[in-house]
Amino acid sequence: MANQVLYGFYSLKDLFNDRLTTTSGEVVANAIQQSVDEHNRQINAIMGLFADPTTDYTGRFLTPGTHRLQPLDENGRALPVKFAGHYDVAFPIRDAGSAWGANYKTMAKLTVADANRITGEMLKADALWMRDQLMAALFASATHTFVDAQWGSLTIQPIANGDSVTYSRTGGGAAAVDTHQLFYNNSIADVTDPFSTWVTELTEHPENTGDVVILIPTNLVSAVQALSAFHAVADPNITPGANTDTLNGSLGVALPGKLLGYHEAGAWIAEWKALPSNYVLGTTTQGERALKMRQEPEAELQGFHLAGERNDHPYYERQWVRYAGFGAFNRVNAFVALVGAGAYAVPTGYTPPIS
Repeated sequence: MANQVLYGFYSLKDLFNDRLTTTSGEVVANAIQQSVDEHNRQINAIMGLFADPTTDYTGRFLTPGTHRLQPLDENGRALPVKFAGHYDVAFPIRDAGSAWGANYKTMAKLTVADANRITGEMLKADALWMRDQLMAALFASATHTFVDAQWGSLTIQPIANGDSVTYSRTGGGAAAVDTHQLFYNNSIADVTDPFSTWVTELTEHPENTGDVVILIPTNLVSAVQALSAFHAVADPNITPGANTDTLNGSLGVALPGKLLGYHEAGAWIAEWKALPSNYVLGTTTQGERALKMRQEPEAELQGFHLAGERNDHPYYERQWVRYAGFGAFNRVNAFVALVGAGAYAVPTGYTPPIS
């Protein structure tokens, strides 16, 4: 973010060379706060593809029922039924932060541009930490224990991993165990196109609705774009000629990457450069999100925010913090697939809990 002008600093670009000591402190403080507020809005929008916020430490997911009407005679009364099954989950919460500091002399030399750059570095640190925590929750292959200071040991579930939990099926079929931690031991090509299978993994569950979105890493982009069933998003700078297929639809949700196009199996495809090579993620745009993002119930402890300042001559310091954690909720509204391997394995560095 070294050369990026943050949202709150756009109106101050003509002051970038001015010293902070000669600029209104309130003006700079407002620019920083506006930048943080916009950062939190964007983080929430992107995280919203996979996670809904909660202040609860545990939850119960109610699965759709599969019962049918009971046959009755003219005097019959139906027996009461339970309309939904369920499974229980829990959510961690972790404390993380960053800080910047200066001494008396350094503070005197700081400019408005420096304030923009330093704030940008703090926001980037938060975005990377949140991304890592989200990915670790999606990539997890097994339960792990989180020791909560108030509630004790909590068992954090991964997305569906073939354990004893059963999940409903579209069409009213019997609920069954499932795994959404997949592997695909082939290259991606027309004769070995996995997208239909991946789409089915999500759409076979009635709790998942809306569009299917599949995020791919950079190393798989060329192979996916070469598929005959793939249709690229039109370049707004190019007008297609005659006899050319044109993708007319659009996807109205925020993505953590670049939208590439649409696959005929029924999935929007986007490149997420942060994904480890050969790892694919998928979800749907409606229904309960795959994860919950736990945060503190107190409003002043939510989001990325300034926690405190130190002004102890000759030192000056600002502390920024985030309190958040991710755990599975709708365990079948996401899948992860490892391409080119004979078994699924969590990518290096993403086995929860991570720091």
